[in-house]
Amino acid sequence: MAESSPLLSVSGLKKSFGHVPVLSGVSLDLHPGELVLLLGPNGAGKTTLTKVLTTLTRPGGGGQRQGKEGGIRFRGEALSDRNRQEFLRRVGYLSHQTFLYAHLTAEENLRFFARLYGMDDVEGRITRLLEEVGLTAARRKQAATFSRGMLQRLSMARVLLSDPEILILDEPYSGLDPAGSRTLTELLAGLKASHRAMLLITHELDDCLPIADRVAILHKGKVVWDAPSAGMPLDEIRRRYFLATGSEGKP
Repeated sequence: MAESSPLLSVSGLKKSFGHVPVLSGVSLDLHPGELVLLLGPNGAGKTTLTKVLTTLTRPGGGGQRQGKEGGIRFRGEALSDRNRQEFLRRVGYLSHQTFLYAHLTAEENLRFFARLYGMDDVEGRITRLLEEVGLTAARRKQAATFSRGMLQRLSMARVLLSDPEILILDEPYSGLDPAGSRTLTELLAGLKASHRAMLLITHELDDCLPIADRVAILHKGKVVWDAPSAGMPLDEIRRRYFLATGSEGKP
């Protein structure tokens, strides 16, 4: 069960590119031990939201003005230059890009990122992470030989290397076969149990809905529905998605 105080929260978040609004006042909380599924059609602003939340892009634009970090709060405190580095150390972000080096093996990639993060004595952690994502047998194979699903699992290991408290995951099930999806779901369930706060963008609900705490729907740059998902069947989620977006496509 999620704890009461959010680790990460946003209120009235806006983002425009030129004069085109992409986020139009997003409000959302992430609590420790909570997994929130974020659904929405293409162009709803999901990836832009993840980039703002991870400070890869600044909120505002198009003449808009917000506070320094656009209404983002970390542990109840407004995100600013004073606490930004601490926040970044606590956030893990899985994007559409793997950021992996094709000529390095799986374990060499993780060692490289460990050095980049300033981490020492990581061999045991690398071994555990490769086991958790199902890549132990491929640890000495070059990433260039990996399938899309294997690259996705190695990317997940990279994200978890620094032991983040907050996870922002953009389509983590992309490219995974059924076995890989089950492995990821088990991993996410374990992260929930260790009080990580997670925002997960996905179109694949079958595996992750049973472990989710809330479902939020983003449409035209706004969160148009946000509710607890415990006990809610998949068909009801799809019905809510259709009502909120007018789309009959897969959520």
